[in-house]
Amino acid sequence: MSSKTSAIKDKWKLKKWFTILAPKTFGEVVLGSTPAYDVSQSLNRKVETTLYDLTGDFSLVYVHLYFKVVGHDGDKLLTMFAGHELSRDYIRSLVRRKSSKIDAIIDVQTKDGYVLRVKGLALTTYRAHRSQKTAIRKIIWDIVSKKATESTFDQYIQDIVFGKIANNIFQEAKKIYPLRKVEIEKTKVLKTPSS
Repeated sequence: MSSKTSAIKDKWKLKKWFTILAPKTFGEVVLGSTPAYDVSQSLNRKVETTLYDLTGDFSLVYVHLYFKVVGHDGDKLLTMFAGHELSRDYIRSLVRRKSSKIDAIIDVQTKDGYVLRVKGLALTTYRAHRSQKTAIRKIIWDIVSKKATESTFDQYIQDIVFGKIANNIFQEAKKIYPLRKVEIEKTKVLKTPSS
């Protein structure tokens, strides 16, 4: 029995710890570290963190970011943005009775060839009519896709994560019906130019 436990301990000793860094867009902040026998084993691993962990701004604790390990520099693992999501509790806290929730899911391509799936969300102050919902959904579609064609991947991600695109949608859509909140609820990178 003792030989078995020592074998397991030795296995851990053989592993090396690698530091995981956020992409340049997010200031190459250390996301954590991971053990692996070889650097190739850590490629394609997914890492989850919150925007609060990257910026120190507690008001952004509900924004979850996902990164994928795509390369290495010595014992540092380099990552790429893979998607983001707002916490379910936060979304639940926004939804009110007697108001409308308008969702729009759009696949967009950035100027530099990245394909993303973006889910926009608008919440009205009161219950909206179907025609108003359709008009607001169209605004979400137009702004999200237009911004993608004009921006590089890094710019686009920054604008989404830090709320710039949501703010643009809010300013346009409130002309149609009073809104309480607009958010980009979720993004996912579907394709990179290299794949």
